[in-house]
Amino acid sequence: MAQDIVELRTGQFSSVFLTLNSASLTVIKRALVKKAKKSPTFFQNIAVILQFNPLLEKINLPALKALLAEFNIHIIGVSDWQNNLQKELILAADLPVLGKSGDFSDILPEPRYLPTQVVEGNVEANQVIYAKNSDLIIHGNVEAGAEVAAEGNIHIYGKLRGRAMAGVNANSGSIYAQHLDAEFVAVSSRFLSRDKIPQEFMQRAVRIFAEKEKLAFRILGEY
Repeated sequence: MAQDIVELRTGQFSSVFLTLNSASLTVIKRALVKKAKKSPTFFQNIAVILQFNPLLEKINLPALKALLAEFNIHIIGVSDWQNNLQKELILAADLPVLGKSGDFSDILPEPRYLPTQVVEGNVEANQVIYAKNSDLIIHGNVEAGAEVAAEGNIHIYGKLRGRAMAGVNANSGSIYAQHLDAEFVAVSSRFLSRDKIPQEFMQRAVRIFAEKEKLAFRILGEY
């Protein structure tokens, strides 16, 4: 299977990690155009953590930053740099320096679970709802361009058209949606964008959960 030029995966606090597998800005732009056509509302002021790899030493980081901004992708930090040269390249591009992505969860305190957060009504485009240390219930739709995330489970009693991330900072969690039409779903750092979600589960009432290293889907009522 061919490697994606632009890879996105979820991390902690509803963040998304961005990995680039090409040193060519032209190739990266072409890949971004392709992804944006498949999921146009996914790239609406999305914040990402850029994972440093050796290819980035060959890229003009300020130019990359500007290119990503054209697609409404904003770098909030750069992780996984290995040496002082890479660190200086990041700082010279006026980007925040972060640690290793795999270490982030190690410094987080043990969660203290809170009462379930309930949203009455639709979550509209460009809205972000984050349920820290709790489950999230939405009595309405999650519209395209909206984002909902929870450290526990997410229950959507309506249509999921936007982005949903459950089990943030955790090893378990599920998304329950009455009507799946999502741009992006993730549970415990396993994720799928709209073009990778199995079509047989679209427009259905489903449960989405992590199973080993991938996402699993079950149609509600068909267990």
